[in-house]
Amino acid sequence: MVIFLMLLGLVLLIVYINKTNALSKKVVELESTLEQLKLAAKPAQKDEASVPALEPAAVKIEDSSIPPLSLEKDKGKEWTDLFSLKLAAQTREEWEALIGGKLLNRIGAVALIIGVGFFLKYSFDNNWITEWMRVIIGFVIGSALLFYGIRSHKRGYEIFAQGLVGAGISTLYLSVYASFNFYHLVPQIAALALMSAVTIIAFLQAFYYNSLAITILGWAGGFLTPVLLSTGQANEVELFTYIALLDAGLLMILTRKPSWAILEPLTLSATYIMYLSWFLEFHVHGQVFPTVMFLSVFWGLFYALHLFYILKSGDTFSRISQAVAAFNAIFYYAALYTIIEPHYHQWIGLVTLASGFTYFLPLLLLKQRIAGNVGLFSQYILTSIVFLVIATKIQFEGLKTPLFWSLEAVMLAYLGIRWKLSNVWRPALALFGLAVLMLVSIKGAFHYFPINEYTFMLNQRALTFIVLAVSLGASAVLFKQLDDKYSKNIQEWLQYSWCIVLLALCTIETNDCFQRLLLDADRNAAQSLVFKDYLTLSLVWLAYSLPLAWYGLRKQILPVLHCGLAAMALSIFMTAIAGISYTPLENFTVLLNYRLAVLLLIIAGTIVHAHWLKNARQVYDWLKKAIAVLRICTILLGLVLLSGETWDYYKKAIISLEQSGITAEIAGRLNHLKNLQQLSLSLIWLLYSIFLMVLGIWRRVRELRLASIVLFGITILKIFIYDLSFLETLYRIFSFIGLGLILLGVSYLYQRYRAIIFSGSSKKYENRL
Repeated sequence: MVIFLMLLGLVLLIVYINKTNALSKKVVELESTLEQLKLAAKPAQKDEASVPALEPAAVKIEDSSIPPLSLEKDKGKEWTDLFSLKLAAQTREEWEALIGGKLLNRIGAVALIIGVGFFLKYSFDNNWITEWMRVIIGFVIGSALLFYGIRSHKRGYEIFAQGLVGAGISTLYLSVYASFNFYHLVPQIAALALMSAVTIIAFLQAFYYNSLAITILGWAGGFLTPVLLSTGQANEVELFTYIALLDAGLLMILTRKPSWAILEPLTLSATYIMYLSWFLEFHVHGQVFPTVMFLSVFWGLFYALHLFYILKSGDTFSRISQAVAAFNAIFYYAALYTIIEPHYHQWIGLVTLASGFTYFLPLLLLKQRIAGNVGLFSQYILTSIVFLVIATKIQFEGLKTPLFWSLEAVMLAYLGIRWKLSNVWRPALALFGLAVLMLVSIKGAFHYFPINEYTFMLNQRALTFIVLAVSLGASAVLFKQLDDKYSKNIQEWLQYSWCIVLLALCTIETNDCFQRLLLDADRNAAQSLVFKDYLTLSLVWLAYSLPLAWYGLRKQILPVLHCGLAAMALSIFMTAIAGISYTPLENFTVLLNYRLAVLLLIIAGTIVHAHWLKNARQVYDWLKKAIAVLRICTILLGLVLLSGETWDYYKKAIISLEQSGITAEIAGRLNHLKNLQQLSLSLIWLLYSIFLMVLGIWRRVRELRLASIVLFGITILKIFIYDLSFLETLYRIFSFIGLGLILLGVSYLYQRYRAIIFSGSSKKYENRL
């Protein structure tokens, strides 16, 4: 004890000498500054007094280089030099005050703590003091340091007093820890109570001295107490009760000292680190309720603090608090999910939804206060949305997840546009994207599984696609009310999206309908079903394209019009590819078959599209090119139809004849049929070319005439290259004579109606297709 008092006196003496020297230096510097000011002021006063006494005639300027008013300039320079000297002196004083007043104080406090520790250790090693006396000495030293800290503070030594208080609190913590862990003098409950008392003292001292450093010291001691006093047993209730009380105390301090904001993330981190350490080492599988209760208490304390901030200030909410609120929600939900999901999976979705509602409720009740802080409002609404999305994914499986996400997205779009909050309608767009990704990743989204249970359009997949498409379409309508520079682009993408989703639905349902029929079909019927599947898809796409094109033209909605024309293009392409050859040929009947009906309907649909575009060609310039493309497509479909019917008629006869056996007579008949097949194909092309030319001249449609000339050229090449090489002489004669007559006839038509073809004066031909 005597040695300790001597050390304490030595430290106080050093501090006193340091303070005295600092004060002495300040006095010397002040005296020096005053002396310089006096010296600078005396010459100026003499010059100013002598100026009025001089007569103008007596003033003789011997050196013209000396500028006028030099006295004033010298005076200003002197004052500038004095100001610089004073600023430099003040800077040196600040540095000296920082090092001598604060830095040495902190180092001295740490050195005192270390010295006390070494002294105690030395005395303990030499058995000078009993165990109880050691602990009592520690308490006495700590209390004495606190006492002298208060006295120093009253005398104006605030920084020095804080160093003493920090050393005193640390000494008290060490004494309690030693009494429990080293000497086992007190039970755990008593040690915990003593540690708690020291923590409370630390917080009281922090308030008294208005010192964040002492508060952090109390924070560290408070959270280290369970670690230092651990017995290696679970003690869940005692541990978490203590942490909850400690959190409550620290957060209560923040309500009085908002400037000590660093305490909030420190407390949150320490709380969940303590929980994680306990969970990894002591958690018993199956014990859910107590853990969930304490987790909710931890989360609720920080949540209550944030509500307090909102109610108190409304428009101020620091970024640190926003980050703490976000991590509080993340840590809390992650811990809840880990505890609840293995045992009560059916409840985790409801728990997630309830968690999101707790963040959405303040938006409804305190909207006026929160609305002023965009960051806070955005954080709460985004937290609510994230919880809602997670709850949906947990609660619903399979196709139900994208279905409900679609409904939630359109709801968010409505609320965001109504409240004029981009942080609400933007997540709605992201949720639509998430719903689409989820839908396409689900097994059975493109091929129904199991296929034997499939019912056309009366299934959950069709319902999901329809709900998604309707939600996208409704959102596109809602975004018309949005006053934002991206509103138009968003509307267009939403329009494209719902059109594509419905097109995908039509395609998938049609395919699966035929896949279901294939289960009970034999080989011949299976080939026919596959062939009809492709042609039926063309019809479905045509049927889908017509209302889209009509609606897009009428309402002048380009995305819808584009999707309608794209569906029409898919229909034409599929028909042209699938309609070249009939499958199976044994089911083919010329002019009375499914392909003929489909091709005629597709041609009719193409003509309808061209007619609608023609009526609206003044609205969009590019429609003129689209009309020309559709006319060409109509011509190609007609060529596919005629060529396919002609070719398959002879091919069926050839295959039927080949199956009867190969003899000399049959070989001759086969050669005759093949010659007729090629000759008939050339003749059909020539007749079709004549039809196009006549129609092009009559209707004054240049595309028809050009298509006719191109087809004539293809036919000429076929006759001169293929027919001349492979056909027999009689068939060559007919082929060339027919070609010559037809070409001469076409030439006559051009000569006869050249005025109608090349002149635009005839009014009766105007405004025709």
